[in-house]
Amino acid sequence: MKANILVVEGWLEPAALSQAYAEYKTGHYDLVITTGGPEARNFTDQFDSYAEQAAYQLALLGLDENKLQVVATPASAQDRTYLSAVMVRKFIESSIVGDEVKGINVFSADVHSRRTQFLYQQAFNVLPIPIGIISAVPEDFTLENWWQTSAGAKTVLVELIGWIYAHCCFDLPVRNSYQEMWGLPRDETIK
Repeated sequence: MKANILVVEGWLEPAALSQAYAEYKTGHYDLVITTGGPEARNFTDQFDSYAEQAAYQLALLGLDENKLQVVATPASAQDRTYLSAVMVRKFIESSIVGDEVKGINVFSADVHSRRTQFLYQQAFNVLPIPIGIISAVPEDFTLENWWQTSAGAKTVLVELIGWIYAHCCFDLPVRNSYQEMWGLPRDETIK
């Protein structure tokens, strides 16, 4: 989809971040936003969030830091992708006005991208901004023959469960409610 903002999920592996950088170079984006919270998997003490870690790696690849925005997500035990989408929406609402956002493409991991697009569309349902999705090509399996490797089978089955949960059990919280941003401390005001 034609968009001028590229959102990159910060928890992606280095090979997927390289693919995101290639998308940035060919997509003519005005801004790249990295997202992600303080999760422990594949994380180093050098950064406070996956968003910061991904921004650093994209800058090393050559992304102009003036076109790079870190939007870190608070720690969350569930609905992390949705919370990241809400944080991106809040960043856009507070810093970029009106017609400047033509569309958003979210760069996500292979099979996870279907759930990511759905949750971003839910978070942005109040704004007339088209949301597209770009999927990283997996390294450990092919999408055409995912069942032929344990990595492919595990990834597809886990993501299928997540997709079903998102479509059947996820209750869209009221905009700007504590439930929407429950990762924030309860006493913190939502603006």
